[in-house]
Amino acid sequence: MDPQTQMDISNLSDADKQDLSKILQNEAQKTNIQQNVHQLNDICFKKCVTSRPISGTLDRSEEACAQNCVERWMDTQFSVLKKLESMQK
Repeated sequence: MDPQTQMDISNLSDADKQDLSKILQNEAQKTNIQQNVHQLNDICFKKCVTSRPISGTLDRSEEACAQNCVERWMDTQFSVLKKLESMQK
């Protein structure tokens, strides 16, 4: 890494350090969401798309399968979050 692009965080104020920490946490969350969406896309595509769409669109059964796949994934994620929230209480 170029020395001019490195930042010495020891010179930052506590408020700036907190702001930087929040930014880094937000970026980590964005990355996690993007990875989950990519994984979901991969799973549902492999499960539901049985032919290569020539027209660039899915047929009705593939579209219904993909929608159901996404909805079940979302249901599962919400259930896990609710369980984790109840465990924290």
